[in-house]
Amino acid sequence: MGKKRSAQVTFAPEVEEREIENVAYENGGSQDESDEELDNGNEEEEEEEEEEEGKAQEEGKADNNNKHTQRPTKKQKKQLSAQDIQVARETAELFKSNIFKLQIDELMKELRIKESNIHKIEKALHRLHDLITKIPPVSKLTLQQAENHFNSKKVVIPFPDPKPTKLNYTFSYLPPEDVSLVGSFGLKTGIAQPQGSTIDVAIVMPRELFQPKDYLNYRALYKRAFYMAYLTENLIPLSKKNNLPIKITNHFLNDDILTPVLRVESISTDNPEDLTFHKTKFSINLIVSFPFGIFENKKLLPDKNCIRVQADTEDLPPTPLYNAAILSLTSNDYYLKYLYTTKKSTEAFKDACVLGRLWLKQRGFGSSINEGGFGHFEFAILMSALLNGGGLNGNKILLHGFSSYQLFKGLIKYLATMDLNSGYLSFSSLIGESSSSKYNSDGFNVPTIFDKNTKLNILWKMTQASYQTLQEQAKESLNLLNDVVKDRFDPILLQNSNFDHMKYDIVLNLSIPEELNDSFGPLEKISFISFDNYIKNKIYKILQKALGDRITSLFIKSEKVSNYFPISKRKPTNTTNSYIIGLKLNPDECDKLVTRGPNNDEQELGLKFRSFWGSKASLRRFKVGTIQHCVVWTPSDNEPLVLSIIKFALDLHLHSEISHHLSTEITSFTSKLPLPLLPSASNQVASSSASFTALRSAFDNMNKIITNLDLPLGVKSISAASTGLRFSSLLQPVPFAVSNPDFWNEVVLQFETSTRWPDELSSLEKTKTAFLLKINELLNNNTTYKSFITKDDSIPFNEDISLLNVLTPEGFGFKIRVLTERDEVLYLRAVANSEKQKALMQDVYLKFNQKYIGAVKHTRTVTQLAHHFQFYSSTVRLFKLWLDSQLLLQHFTDELIELIALKSFVDPAPYSVPHSLENGFLQILNFVANWNWKEESLVLDLVKSTVTDDDEKLNDKLTVQAYRVIEQNFETIRSNDPSGIKTQFFVASKEDPSGILWSNQLALPISSRLTALSRVAIQLIKKDGLSDATLDLIFTPALKDYDFVINVKSANLTTSSGVLPPNTFKNLINPLTSFPDDITTKYDLIQAYVDELNKKFGNAIIFSSRKFTGISEGGDSNYVTGIFVPMALNKKKFRVNVGINTKPVEDSTGEIVINKEAIYNQMTLLGGDLVQSIKIRK
Repeated sequence: MGKKRSAQVTFAPEVEEREIENVAYENGGSQDESDEELDNGNEEEEEEEEEEEGKAQEEGKADNNNKHTQRPTKKQKKQLSAQDIQVARETAELFKSNIFKLQIDELMKELRIKESNIHKIEKALHRLHDLITKIPPVSKLTLQQAENHFNSKKVVIPFPDPKPTKLNYTFSYLPPEDVSLVGSFGLKTGIAQPQGSTIDVAIVMPRELFQPKDYLNYRALYKRAFYMAYLTENLIPLSKKNNLPIKITNHFLNDDILTPVLRVESISTDNPEDLTFHKTKFSINLIVSFPFGIFENKKLLPDKNCIRVQADTEDLPPTPLYNAAILSLTSNDYYLKYLYTTKKSTEAFKDACVLGRLWLKQRGFGSSINEGGFGHFEFAILMSALLNGGGLNGNKILLHGFSSYQLFKGLIKYLATMDLNSGYLSFSSLIGESSSSKYNSDGFNVPTIFDKNTKLNILWKMTQASYQTLQEQAKESLNLLNDVVKDRFDPILLQNSNFDHMKYDIVLNLSIPEELNDSFGPLEKISFISFDNYIKNKIYKILQKALGDRITSLFIKSEKVSNYFPISKRKPTNTTNSYIIGLKLNPDECDKLVTRGPNNDEQELGLKFRSFWGSKASLRRFKVGTIQHCVVWTPSDNEPLVLSIIKFALDLHLHSEISHHLSTEITSFTSKLPLPLLPSASNQVASSSASFTALRSAFDNMNKIITNLDLPLGVKSISAASTGLRFSSLLQPVPFAVSNPDFWNEVVLQFETSTRWPDELSSLEKTKTAFLLKINELLNNNTTYKSFITKDDSIPFNEDISLLNVLTPEGFGFKIRVLTERDEVLYLRAVANSEKQKALMQDVYLKFNQKYIGAVKHTRTVTQLAHHFQFYSSTVRLFKLWLDSQLLLQHFTDELIELIALKSFVDPAPYSVPHSLENGFLQILNFVANWNWKEESLVLDLVKSTVTDDDEKLNDKLTVQAYRVIEQNFETIRSNDPSGIKTQFFVASKEDPSGILWSNQLALPISSRLTALSRVAIQLIKKDGLSDATLDLIFTPALKDYDFVINVKSANLTTSSGVLPPNTFKNLINPLTSFPDDITTKYDLIQAYVDELNKKFGNAIIFSSRKFTGISEGGDSNYVTGIFVPMALNKKKFRVNVGINTKPVEDSTGEIVINKEAIYNQMTLLGGDLVQSIKIRK
């Protein structure tokens, strides 16, 4: 029964597919409808569910009564479909919500902090609190006295810049007004983290230490700095006396240089009486805070100036960062109470906060400035605000009765769809106040969530760049949350997507020269507080203006943040001036050669455009008749156009030689791809498809000529089925390049329907050969095409197949095979009639399906997707080059490789669709490295867009039913083969629900090796970073793992493969202009040698070699490697026709073992002059 079922699963997907498609047409609908559920409470949902169940039961009874009486009319079908759509969508969404809930519950258990750790850290916190209360007061010290009070070798007052020199007020220390837990530990929303967690403790300074005007000119911050230093000085001896061994360091809270805090870490000791908590991996932040409401909040609004400096202008610029830092220090405890109130009124608030924290962490976001300025605190405040409104009219976005999943999804949707940069959200944090949160569309062009009570912008640490990135991430996650077909829990919450080179299309490293520090004057200092903030803002503005629509998001961060510094220093000394710039490209705009500006008659805008672009700006008349200011760019070798624009803009506006300080590895990836031997090669960008278009043109010309030939039966279609015709061949198609392994492009010819085709396979093939002979005769006699017939042995047990090889006048080669309507019927009949050899016949049918049906469908799909995803072609070619460099390419079908590469484009989660060669290649490697193919299938939805639009027809997308059929196929295969010995990669799509069409011939060692190599490559890149040396290492074959390595001599096939030899001048190499007299003289002998080795020893040895020896960097030598199949090395009973050289086992009767020495000699003899040496692993 099991075998029959698997046969149906594998070979009869057509019926199931048609049924699935019908359901899809009936059940199509917009995914956005499901989001309306968020506007209803849980009680309403339960009532609706009960009503729907009742309706469904009544409809089910009615359907059963009418099922056998009459078929529904088209009109009835249409009436039913709208209702069915809604029911289907609600059922799917509810099902997903329930599954998600179960996964969330399981996740919460894993993230929970151990009770033993909480108990230990609470004891430490109580003891620390007792120590703080024991610190003696000190009062009215002048600046000189305050500085002299401390031993500068032990403790220094961490005054913020500028350091005070003369002050008319004094410094004091009095017992704190309050010491309380704040942050996630106080709110109980903390999670267990491998690297450890931080507990925030607010120490509120007494009110009597302040004067009303202390918010001006750093006065409050200077008093705070003294209070911190005095606290530190006294805590050190007190902690030793009271058996609390701790280490205290200073660090900037959330990268803000105005708010240093004390970091307390436990020290391990041998004394059993000491209270240590180092094993809990907790550290404590002592945040010296100001009393709530101590300063008049309206004086600290973001548009006010609170730092007075001498300047040429009368109106000083506002100081939003300074003002926000002061307000934040007054409201630590206040916001904890506000969030705690929300937590008490909303049961799922705590879990939703944990989900948000995890979601942000996986994407590299946090509350610190360098992590984007949006972390757990900001997420929790936004959720609280949305529980009290948040819509345009103050309507509630979230309800208190929502589950954690609904709260999380609602907040992600809000971030994705509402712009808090051009608009803003205002709310009141006053506990008990009934005023609702409201979204205002007229914003301040800075990310803003404004608290009307404290006058604080909650997003004060965010920049336009980081908000843009956050919104992009939210949009991608919302699409995943709306996906009712696949389970998206892992990419949303469990998979880390914070590796810059996969997160962005282009990553640049910029080191700032010291001369730029001179541009950081007093006005810049009060506006931006730090040089770091200033330079990041300046770079952002320059690049945003220069690139415009060419990019969708831009993120700038410091490469290394120096936050921590000893208590004996006033500030960190090892500041860095290196920055990472990440760009996401807009594929429709990024390679346009013209940057358009305003029209000629717009004088003011024209003046701004010319002043920005300088000498590059010019006036041009365009085809539509308009005269516009514009900049015309010329693409350079291997360098993306965007990079050229960045270099020019930064040189012009930041520093004249800044481009010399700019580095990227994007060009290293591009230079790995072999350049075609074409006149235009050096001017082409990596993603150019010009040579592929020439091949497609030659195919179309041949198609027309063959279609118009006078044949006994008319030609119905000629379909492409080769890598070159779907833009995915490793080497670009070059005319007359006969040494290229992909030179021959397979095509499938179908004649018009006829009832006279023979009903027996052998006779059918001979009839097809007769037609090919007729075409051959007509082509050779009546056209400029040259053709000849060859035999094809690609399908086992069918030795009568003939192919027509056609050489076109343009210089390309095509292999034509004929498909009739009888072929598949006859093969399936053979499968059905075979009893003992069913598995063998199934493999034969699979091979037929690959060559005649699957390849055509696959080529059609990949061609469409290669046009849609601009960088797919170059990415899959680089992936094939990497596989070939590791001697793996020949083991995989091209179609399987192309489908694996498509994963990063049609389903890139948790990252986004790659729009550069570097991003695409690394995403593929990352997926292969992390793909657990024993337990996970790869199901691809091969449609052009990953985003669901309301007006897009959903019929082409994978339906829930189709996905379940595919998953059942995978489960059936794995139940029979749990270890993946026979089938490793299950790669399915709507076109191939069987999942094994392209991967059924793989060997387990090869699949495991691919996973291992990609894992090592990704680990190396993450550990050592990207560089030319790392990249070269990744593309170097690992030969030590093989049992033996045959060093073979290879002929120079570079130019005859259509490849421009590296390090040569193009004008010294003549392009190929004609076919050689004998094409076979240009074939690769190494491949012929490997084929012979496989025929002779393939049942005992897995051979590997480069498929494309023409691009090997090894010069005259190449490699053929081998691994002995473990089963073949076992002792066996002697029998006739073992099939490989053996020898008797010593001290044994009748047992034999493989004779390795003799096999090595046979391989050397078979290779003749090709074999230079054999290296055997000991």
